Amino acid sequence: MWVKKWFWVVLLGLLLVTTAMLLYACARACPTGGQFCVAIFGSLPTTVGANVCPQEVHICPGETATLYWNVSEDVTKVTIISEFGTKYGPFTVRSGSQNVTPAVTTRYTMKAEGECTLEQTVTVNVVRGGEVIDLVARGDIEAGVWTVDVSPVTTSPHIIVSTIKTVACATGSFWNKWDCKKTDLDSHVTLLSVTEIDSPANDIPLVGSWEFTPRGGVFRDTTACFQVTIKCQETSPTPGPNQPQEAAQQL
Repeated sequence: MWVKKWFWVVLLGLLLVTTAMLLYACARACPTGGQFCVAIFGSLPTTVGANVCPQEVHICPGETATLYWNVSEDVTKVTIISEFGTKYGPFTVRSGSQNVTPAVTTRYTMKAEGECTLEQTVTVNVVRGGEVIDLVARGDIEAGVWTVDVSPVTTSPHIIVSTIKTVACATGSFWNKWDCKKTDLDSHVTLLSVTEIDSPANDIPLVGSWEFTPRGGVFRDTTACFQVTIKCQETSPTPGPNQPQEAAQQL
């Protein structure tokens, strides 16, 4: 009697342990990780590398962004879902891309499933005008110059800057007067005077190289922070690809 009872207790214990192990195996995170990135349509990096994986982009209404991913061999299915419920996939390619043209700022989540699971999110910001974004410039203290580059991979060339001002960084570093040299992708240069009060930026492109030099003293912090007010040019955006939204391309 007791032997039979203990037999069932041991058997039940083994079943519980086995079930727990199976659930753990099914839910385990992918050991080699993966990447879910976003870029402006037409500027997709040639390789999906650890140093080239933007998590957000800024586009104008009607423009297209490209979501792209690279996951491990353990993954058998990739699905992308927008925060508004739009679903793309499932896809069976481990490295692929999906073009999207959201009407408003939208977060997209990639869910990779198979022998392991992976979930990552990127954001496509749709600029309507009047948004304020931060520029964090890194300094060469010896040279007395602080610079920041805004990449065409993550920012539409149609986004322009209406005003600019200097602000305190999260670290507390601050300087209230700067000379700014903005160089566009076509090498056109604009010179601006930047203070703690919003100043006109002459609707210059956000994309390009920003170079700041402190005026009226010596600035010793390694970072300097600025805020720019952005909008989109009144021009027709570059059309996106003429293909079904559900069609993924293998990279």
